[in-house]
Amino acid sequence: MVNRTRGLAIFLAVIGWPALIAQLFASIEYQQQQGHSVAYGIFMYTGYFTILTNLFCTIVTTAYVKSHAAQSRWNTWREPWIVTAAAMAIAMVGLVFHLLLRAQYQPTGVAALTNLTHHYIVPMVFLVFWWFTVPLRSVAWGDMSRLFTYPVAYFAYIAVRGEISGVYPYPFFDVSKIGYEQAALNAAGIAAVFILVGVGLIAAKR
Repeated sequence: MVNRTRGLAIFLAVIGWPALIAQLFASIEYQQQQGHSVAYGIFMYTGYFTILTNLFCTIVTTAYVKSHAAQSRWNTWREPWIVTAAAMAIAMVGLVFHLLLRAQYQPTGVAALTNLTHHYIVPMVFLVFWWFTVPLRSVAWGDMSRLFTYPVAYFAYIAVRGEISGVYPYPFFDVSKIGYEQAALNAAGIAAVFILVGVGLIAAKR
């Protein structure tokens, strides 16, 4: 079991970090082609739930790759509820992309490879990693509120930066185009799916 967990962790870390770096450079290059600065490319890159969640998952898996001597510094990322929170978030990345964004985003070249990694490979493999990594009954119903710390923080983050900059990472949150009421309804709908996924993951481990 340990070897299987470590093998999956190595695989996810090995594909995760290069994909994140490649997408960063692709974002900067694309924004420069649109006449924007490097800083704006980084700003756009750090607005996507996909990117931040893949970073979350890659940090978690890196914690499992570290040697025993270094594990103490990475213990927080190995907590069962943290791994479950990452699993819930990456499951949502795959679901939302497949259901709402796939038809709108059809990249080519390097972006196509990072898209495959971020929206398909990492979500599927990380859920397998979560299943073998998180012991039965190591997460409780009382952990539900903690699981939502990250998505709630993300919603607050994009709301604040959207108010300041007028830029929203996803069309279903773009207040400037769909209005506050519709954006709030969309957020509520996505939050409901988050809850279902979180309940499902905890139930699977109970």
